[in-house]
Amino acid sequence: MHFRCGLLFFLFLALAFALVITACASNDKAPTPSNGTSASATEIRVAIDGMFTPKESYSAYAQLLDYIAQKTGHPTVLQQTGSYSKVNDLLAQEQIDVAILCSGGYINAYNEIAVTPLVAPVVNGQPLYYSYILVRSNSGIKKFEDLQGHSFAFGDPLSLTGTLYPKSRIASLGYQPNKFFSNIITTNNHDNSIKALMNGVVDGVAVDSFIYEYMKNRDPSSVAGLDVIEKSPPFGSPPIVTRRGMPKELRDQLLSVLTGMDQDPQGAQILSQMGIEKFIPVDKSLYDSVANLEAGPVKSR
Repeated sequence: MHFRCGLLFFLFLALAFALVITACASNDKAPTPSNGTSASATEIRVAIDGMFTPKESYSAYAQLLDYIAQKTGHPTVLQQTGSYSKVNDLLAQEQIDVAILCSGGYINAYNEIAVTPLVAPVVNGQPLYYSYILVRSNSGIKKFEDLQGHSFAFGDPLSLTGTLYPKSRIASLGYQPNKFFSNIITTNNHDNSIKALMNGVVDGVAVDSFIYEYMKNRDPSSVAGLDVIEKSPPFGSPPIVTRRGMPKELRDQLLSVLTGMDQDPQGAQILSQMGIEKFIPVDKSLYDSVANLEAGPVKSR
């Protein structure tokens, strides 16, 4: 009886030891990335501050990142950030590889760390976009000057369309923002600005034309009851940039993948969902009007 119990105990220990060895061997094997890239491939770290579509439509960006991973063989990782300036800080420290920047954020990044754009999106046949000044249709406000004495929402401090353009318009009228508006709030993104206007929190907002048109086309109710009372002069579309130290081979590969999306059925479908026709190569000259905006006030169009 004692012999049988001892034998059973020995067999139990042997089985447990075998399970532990098997588990350790299993844990030593790295998992295969779901996007089909090599587990040893260098990650491409991506951050987003400029938006082609609303933040609520991040699935479109996820598809873009998956597409890049599939075509380059490098897994992509989305870096979450809280502001446009944080994205620029990460670029300066080379803690991210690729960034989708607002045009205003790009000029700041260029001035601070001399990053160069890779590509920009084309919408309606041109790599251009606008700042839209929005009000509620029943507000009685018909032009920008009518906003004097009313409340207003700015976006991120570096946002061209959400902050820099409306501030330039105020300056063109000879005012400081706090002397022109009765109250000012900062929403930090276009989605929140539109919601603030829809909910009556403010009387006017300035937003990215890409965001507004995307929302209007996909879900008209999301901007129902709002009017565009002013459209800015055209500015270069929000660029995709790469870090300064990115190897030329990888930068060229990204350029090829992004500019070829519209010729690939899978890529074209992703672009369509984002409201973009294609990506094209661009250089800093596309953003001269953005840089000039800070040099002096602009007139409305």
